[in-house]
Amino acid sequence: MGKFIIIGALVGGIIGWLFNFSIILAIIMGLIIGILSYTLTANRGILVAATSPKAQKIMLQKELLGISKKRVKTGEVKIHKEVVQDKKTITVPIKREEMVIEAGMDQEIRIPLKEEKVEVSKHPVRLAEVSITKRQIEEMEQVKAILKEEQAHYEVKGNVDIDEQDK
Repeated sequence: MGKFIIIGALVGGIIGWLFNFSIILAIIMGLIIGILSYTLTANRGILVAATSPKAQKIMLQKELLGISKKRVKTGEVKIHKEVVQDKKTITVPIKREEMVIEAGMDQEIRIPLKEEKVEVSKHPVRLAEVSITKRQIEEMEQVKAILKEEQAHYEVKGNVDIDEQDK
């Protein structure tokens, strides 16, 4: 790729100098042309070597496995308190005084009478404490994938000498 960019920049600079363009603009245009010519040549899959008109190359590719992880929301937990009402009936013994009169003397006597009244009061009592936490659990997961790799194979017909340097 470097050869294409350098040649493109040189050709662009020369064209800019010959036609009185800005040399920097011409070099940038030459760089772009060099990159485009490399891209077009590389996408064909076959590169013709500049050193020998007989040499041809075929580009082989192979897939590599890239592993990445991302956090995704799998659910949520909502925690709240709920007030449940329960009707209670409690039997409480109470005492009261009762007047007992027996016939007898003609005197007036006052006796105060009393009785117990039930008073109800409510107050909160700690029933339980609920602890809420979350924890990380690490598990191992196996990832299986089929990867492709291109390999060069050749067939020989006739009497041909083959130099297997790179195979």
